[in-house]
Amino acid sequence: MPADCRGLAVTASSADEAELLDATVHAYLSNDPGTGELLGKLMLRAPEMPMAHCLRGFLLNLAGRASDLGRARESLAAADRLIARANERERRHIEALRAWCDGELTRATALFEEILIDHPRDVLAFRLAHYLHFFVGAIVEMRDSAARVLSSWEESVPDYGYVLGCRAFGLEETGDYAAAEAFGRRAVELNADDVWAGHAVCHVLEMQGRHREGIDWVNHHENAWAERNAFANHVWWHRSLYYLELEEHDAVLDQYDRYVWRGPSDDNLDITNAAALLLRLDMLGVDVGDRWHQIAGVVAETRLDERTRPFNDAHFIMPLAMTGRRTESDALLASMRGHAEAHLNEAMTIVPTLRDIGVPLAEAVRAYADGDYARAVDTIMPIRYRLLPLGGSWAQRDVFARLLIESARRSGRTRLARALLAERAALKPTSGPTWKMYASVLDQLGDAAGATAARERAGQLLAA
Repeated sequence: MPADCRGLAVTASSADEAELLDATVHAYLSNDPGTGELLGKLMLRAPEMPMAHCLRGFLLNLAGRASDLGRARESLAAADRLIARANERERRHIEALRAWCDGELTRATALFEEILIDHPRDVLAFRLAHYLHFFVGAIVEMRDSAARVLSSWEESVPDYGYVLGCRAFGLEETGDYAAAEAFGRRAVELNADDVWAGHAVCHVLEMQGRHREGIDWVNHHENAWAERNAFANHVWWHRSLYYLELEEHDAVLDQYDRYVWRGPSDDNLDITNAAALLLRLDMLGVDVGDRWHQIAGVVAETRLDERTRPFNDAHFIMPLAMTGRRTESDALLASMRGHAEAHLNEAMTIVPTLRDIGVPLAEAVRAYADGDYARAVDTIMPIRYRLLPLGGSWAQRDVFARLLIESARRSGRTRLARALLAERAALKPTSGPTWKMYASVLDQLGDAAGATAARERAGQLLAA
C-alpha cells in the first residue's frame, strides 16, 4: 500500500496519487491560494481514494458557508462508499467528517485526537483538531494537542514547521508568550510562507504591547505572506491594531482601505476583520465615512440565514446595526434565536454558545448602534467572563470588552467605566489609549491626581 511522505499508509492506486495528496495537504497547511486547484486535480486523478474525499469535505466545512456544508455532505457520501477499502486511520477520518457535517464539532475534534494518539504524524488530523479547538474556544486543549505530538516529530519530517506554528499559537492563547514567540519565529525561519505561525507572533506582540515591533514584523514578512490566501488579510488586520494603539488613525484607515477591505468580499474572516476594526474606530470617535455600507451590503445579501459560527454572527450584525438597517438586523437576530431554539436538543456544538453568548452579544451591538448604551452594558456584563466558547482569539474578542467600556462611559455609568478601565490598564499596561481614556473618566469623577498620573502615563507610552 502506498504511504504519504510521513510514512502513513494511504489507500491509493499508486505512489503518484499519494504524492498528490501530500502536495494538496501541504498547500492547505501553507495557506496556498492554489489549494483548490490541487484538490481538483486530486479528485480527478484519485476518485477511489477515501482521503481525497475526506480532505475535500474538511476544506468545505472550514469555509463555513451553508452552501459549502451541503457539498461537504456529498464528499462524506463519496467517502462512505469507499469505506470498505479504507484503512483504520482513514475510517476514523470519515467518522470525523460525519460528526463535523452533523455539527458535532466536539466529537469531530475528539476523533481527530484519537487518530493522533496512534498516528501522531497525521498532520491533517493535527491541523484540523487545532482549528476546531480554536473555533470553540478550547484554548488549553489546543495548547496540549500540539504538546502531545511534538516529540514524535523532528525537523527532517516534512511539514514539521507547521506543527511548530500551531504550538506557538496554542501557547500564546494560554499566556506563555516567551515560548510562543520562540516557536513562532522558528516556524517562520523554517517556512517563510507560514502565515499562521507568523500570525501567532503577531498575537504575542499585540498582547505584550510591542506595537512598533509588530509593525516591523509584519512589514518584514509582507512579501512572503502576501502570496498566501485570504488569511493574510487577517495579518494586515493585526498591523492595523498596532497603529490603532499608537493612535495613528489615518494609518489605520489606510490599512483598512489597502489591505483589510480592498473591496466586497464573501470571506467570513474578511467580513469579521473589517467590522471589528470599524467598530473599534467608531468607539474612539473616528469618522470612518461610508465604509460601513459596503460590508453591510455583503452581510444583508449573503449572511442573514447562515448560522455556522456564533463568533461570525456577533460580527455580522455590526455593519447592519451601524448603518441603521433595522429590518436586516432584526432578521439576523431572529435567525440566530430560531436556529438555537430549533436545534437545542441536538448535539450541535455551537447551539448553546449561540443561544447563551452569540445572541446576547449581537443584541448588545444592536443596542450600542441604537444609542441604548445602558442596555448594551446590562447585556454584556452577565456574560463577559463566558466568551471563550465563542471562539476567536483574545485579540479578536477584545472588541466586546471595548464595547462594554465605551457603553458604560456613554451611558453615564462613570464609576463602572473607571473600574473597567482600571482592570484594563492592569491587563494592558502599555496601552496608551487605555490610560488616556482612564484619565478622562478619572477627571469626570473629580480624581485630579489620578487623572494627571494616568495622562502622564499615556503621554509617555504614545511618545515612545
